[in-house]
Amino acid sequence: MRRAPLVAACALSLVSTLGCGPEFDASNELKTLRVLGVKKDKPYALPGEEVALQLLWHDAAGRTDLQSAFIGGCVNPPGDLYYGCFEQYGRLAGSGGLSLGDGNTFKVTLPDDIISSRAAEAEPGQPAYGLYIVFFAVCAGTLSLDTAAQAPTSGSGGLPIRCLDPDGKPLGSNDFVVGYSSIYSFEEAVNTNPVFAVDDAGQAKFEVAGESLVADCVGAACQGAPAVEVDCEAEPARCVEACKDDGDATCPDIQVKPEIVQDVEQDDVSSRLFGTKVSEQMWVNYYVDRGGMSEVRLVNDTASGWNAKYRGELHAPKAAGPLQIWAVVHDNRGGMDFTRITLGVK
Repeated sequence: MRRAPLVAACALSLVSTLGCGPEFDASNELKTLRVLGVKKDKPYALPGEEVALQLLWHDAAGRTDLQSAFIGGCVNPPGDLYYGCFEQYGRLAGSGGLSLGDGNTFKVTLPDDIISSRAAEAEPGQPAYGLYIVFFAVCAGTLSLDTAAQAPTSGSGGLPIRCLDPDGKPLGSNDFVVGYSSIYSFEEAVNTNPVFAVDDAGQAKFEVAGESLVADCVGAACQGAPAVEVDCEAEPARCVEACKDDGDATCPDIQVKPEIVQDVEQDDVSSRLFGTKVSEQMWVNYYVDRGGMSEVRLVNDTASGWNAKYRGELHAPKAAGPLQIWAVVHDNRGGMDFTRITLGVK
């Protein structure tokens, strides 16, 4: 990663892409470049711990040589607001302490005093915590970083990162995605990621129309994994009938369900806050590159418990060929895992 024009001017893209915080585009039909998630090996991390991050993105145009990068070093920004990081980045760049990383993986180490340095700010009755924010970017051109960039006084922009075409002009949202991931730190509180069930060979499973099928990949292996070729004559269970309505809700429902391990943790922070045992919430988001599909399904609720009916409804496209489905399972404390399956449309 080149340091002087590399990760730095994406202020305009950040405002449009991150106006609602860390959420991504609501649509789950992948028609452009999209980031589906950032998995942290420690969704909650203790002071001084190292956290590894894994980016998952997909480009509908099929480009595989895109640039991706991370910027770390933002600790306890004012109001816990992402744009409070920009002034910190300016200081860190000036002192040579800005944390940058190329590629789809990145590691950061939380400061030992991430909680103690702001403990006095905690509201009465609220647990003390620290917050570390990591920004990420994926670019179909050249990522550029200008460490001399100044954040505007309005505070609503200023992250010095942009994505440029060969003529040096900024690329738009179809070719450039930027966002952030938050890492919370509480004293004596940890969280592990929800996971998909895997067999002895490390393979995840999907149930499609009542048939048990092997997934293409799970976790980090899904980033950049090519679509699997499907022979509908040899593997009829892996194929679905095309629908002339091209993924519309009028197409037949095809039930799709990844196998998620039923391991629900207690939410220690909420339990201490409310004085009773509170379990974490879990849900799964579905994404498709063709056709249509239900977007999100509840997996576990703090009140009603485990929901075994977290199946998504797939509506097939009208054109034959491969169809990719991603499932991204979340918990409400920053945990995440992902898997994917390729089906054939005939």
